Amino acid sequence: MKVGVIVFGSLPAGVKQIVYKMQLHLASKHELVGMEIEKDSGTATYRELNINSDAPYLSQTMLMMSAYPEDNKWEEIFSAVDAAVVIGNKEAKEKWEAHLAGRSSVRSLFVPVSIYNDMEGSDSSLGYDTAVNSIVDNILRVKDTINSLKYDKPRLFGFSIDGSPSTKMLKDISIAGDGHYFVPAASEEEILSLRDRIENSFTEWNTSSVIVYSKASANEAQEKVVDQLNVDFKYTEIDEALCMGTNPTSADRIIANGLAVEILSWVQNEQETGQVAVRTDGVAFLKK
Repeated sequence: MKVGVIVFGSLPAGVKQIVYKMQLHLASKHELVGMEIEKDSGTATYRELNINSDAPYLSQTMLMMSAYPEDNKWEEIFSAVDAAVVIGNKEAKEKWEAHLAGRSSVRSLFVPVSIYNDMEGSDSSLGYDTAVNSIVDNILRVKDTINSLKYDKPRLFGFSIDGSPSTKMLKDISIAGDGHYFVPAASEEEILSLRDRIENSFTEWNTSSVIVYSKASANEAQEKVVDQLNVDFKYTEIDEALCMGTNPTSADRIIANGLAVEILSWVQNEQETGQVAVRTDGVAFLKK
């Protein structure tokens, strides 16, 4: 059987672990091919995936993130394989449901990955823990630097997170980084409380703090919070590439292994089109 693998929308570090497991267990019995679609031309390429790395867990993944096919080209592109494993984020899932899952003769399995943990039907997602960990590492390095310097005014350092970080993600980052977070949906009372907490965090021994927010709400955070405080303010932007991390955390490795087991079962048992969900009690296969 010819099994295709393609990645849309997001490529967290843990994906390479999934691909390696597929190579290890499927390559000897099936033709395993990596699928990629060129952004400008829309041309699809199919490359056999063989185990050729001496460092499969810490090396770069063999797959690159693919562009989306045109809406009327999905079936044509995926008809080159007998079964397809589609790895992707929230947007990718919507496109898979609209253009492949419900109308194609090709069996397909959608595997959710997201650094924002925003996949409907899943309690957690591959990439989230690594993203939070990468951002917190950056925050702690900045805090170590600014804590070693003295300023006339307390210093507040902002971290503007690219993409669509959820309130939970911003909260998790702020807790782990011992800082504060801003969300645009906050009420006036919540914003006043946030400003009070920031001001009260400054002491003789602690003259700096951090605040995290989405890039989309950066201006609002500046206007409603930062400009109302007597602080020296600097900020940096955290893009999605940095959030992906170089290597997955242990928590994401556990999720990756669970996803790989479900993918292998789906291929070997020739199950129908469906999707995988990451639940608190494990990984589950859901019919289309």
